Amino acid sequence: MNPPVAPTARRYDLDWIRVGAFGLLILYHVGLVYGVYDWHVHSAHTFAWMREAILITNPWRLTLLFLVSGAALRFMTARRTPRQVARARFERLVPPLIFGALVLVPIQSWIEAMDKGGWPGGAAGFVAWLGHEFGWSGLADGVPVNHLWFIVYIAAYSVIAVLLWRRPGLIEILGDGLERALKGPRLLLLPILYLTLIRWGLFPWFGITNTLHWDWYNHALSLAAFLFGFCIVGREGLWRDMEQYRWVGLALGAVALPIMMVQVWHPGAGAFWGVPRALVYGVDQWGVIVAILGFGSRHLRDKGGPVLKYLTEATFPLYLAHQTILVAVVWIVRPANLPAGLEALVLVLATFLGSLTVYEVVKRIPAIRPLWGLKPLDGRPWPLDLKALLRPSQRYDRRRRLLGVGVAAPLLALTVVAIAILTYPGFDNATQYLSELGGASARAPILFNGGVFVAGVMAGLAGLGFGLAIFALTGARVAGVVIAVVFVLAGAGMAGSTLYPWPDPRHMVINLALGIQLAPLLLLWGLARRRDMPRLKAFLAATFIVMAVLTVLTKHLVLPGTVNDANVGWWERAYAIVLVGWVGVAAWVLDRKLLSVATESPISRRDADAFDVPL
Repeated sequence: MNPPVAPTARRYDLDWIRVGAFGLLILYHVGLVYGVYDWHVHSAHTFAWMREAILITNPWRLTLLFLVSGAALRFMTARRTPRQVARARFERLVPPLIFGALVLVPIQSWIEAMDKGGWPGGAAGFVAWLGHEFGWSGLADGVPVNHLWFIVYIAAYSVIAVLLWRRPGLIEILGDGLERALKGPRLLLLPILYLTLIRWGLFPWFGITNTLHWDWYNHALSLAAFLFGFCIVGREGLWRDMEQYRWVGLALGAVALPIMMVQVWHPGAGAFWGVPRALVYGVDQWGVIVAILGFGSRHLRDKGGPVLKYLTEATFPLYLAHQTILVAVVWIVRPANLPAGLEALVLVLATFLGSLTVYEVVKRIPAIRPLWGLKPLDGRPWPLDLKALLRPSQRYDRRRRLLGVGVAAPLLALTVVAIAILTYPGFDNATQYLSELGGASARAPILFNGGVFVAGVMAGLAGLGFGLAIFALTGARVAGVVIAVVFVLAGAGMAGSTLYPWPDPRHMVINLALGIQLAPLLLLWGLARRRDMPRLKAFLAATFIVMAVLTVLTKHLVLPGTVNDANVGWWERAYAIVLVGWVGVAAWVLDRKLLSVATESPISRRDADAFDVPL
């Protein structure tokens, strides 16, 4: 019997597969930096074997993503009309596409132009590049979308799927036909035959252009996968067969992969009109997809949880941000001439952590969430009521967003320092100070100075969150103000010091940041009225003691000689980790407390007036 409505039960396996596929996409793009194919920027190290290595995921990764995206769209059709689904797709896809094309992609294109065409750098060069890209000559060649082509295709395919869905019973007929046609071993044979035919008949003529109006092989592949996913979501017979043939699919992929690599390497691979090459490609492509879908359905259907929820929401912003961050990091890191393995590690960490930092920031700012593919915090459509978006959706939302910046600031600072050390050949952690990472002797001082500047600004914003949180939880107005002032001064010291790199004497404005040593005591003062946060209080007390001990030792007030020229760097690293690390922990705990208070039973208007103030 045909299902009367679209499936409504959450398929966590599809969420896991989507998250994993986008994670592989980031690693794939890092690999292209070292490949021999034309890409936006390349490392000084390139390897011919990357031509074969990318085949590990290249045949099936995007096809699987389109299939899962089609399935996700089908879930949206439950209890929605075609008009509502189309509107939801528009609101989710079009703002990020426009924002990305106007803001994110030009940064990549400018760096590529500097790298390949000698375009001038600096602010003037970027402004000139924007004029070129969006002037008459640039627009005549079309608006570049780079990696955002995927959004263009998803939007177009969604329109096609919704139009088909509007025809009463058509999707059910297609689903019935697929379930009958792909029963048993035909689940493997027929798709492999289709994939082989389009690879043999269309790919040699059209290739893959990622240009919507002239990409017919890609449409035959990706649109088919999208509609396949849209039609099969509720077809349990097909999913049982995928589970049954998951090991066979894995074996087919394992056998086809090395053969495919040999075919790419061997000059005679196009023999017999290219049919064997197309067949092996199709076998690998569909075999791996069946294996992933089968294993996922078997083991991950009901494996939800907070980690998956977090990653599922983060995936779209990470996709938007990752390539711009990667291209910029390659441009900054490449002059350091790091060994290839170390450089690749830096690129992977910087891309993932940088993208996650972007997500952590933008998800807390309601007005820009839709630009990054995130739903409005209050669940209302965007941009119908922008004024409502700028208001908090519940008590303490703005305070919590500022505390979220406090969680992200130490992570950013520590990540920037780690990357700056890796890009400074010969940097001695035992004898050199961190300030030297932003000095004239560093290969890429902008990396350290720029990152610490941003972290300083974030620390100041976090201080406002700390002060307002204390006032909300205890009503301690004076303590809240003092705490905010200490953090703002500390952030100003961090940011100001990067404007005057060491050994400029004005660099010592960083001493303002040392006032943050008193912040744990000030927070204890502010929280004195609370009896339900003993662990946070113990943590703050321990943090203050550790910082006091480190200060006494590094100032040689006791045990002289313990800190000396041979180990001063390690002492400074320990001090820096404690100095900034505790801020993230305290901000996170206070954020959780505000959330629990905000969701408690409603309080009286009088109490609200006494303990809450507009930000």
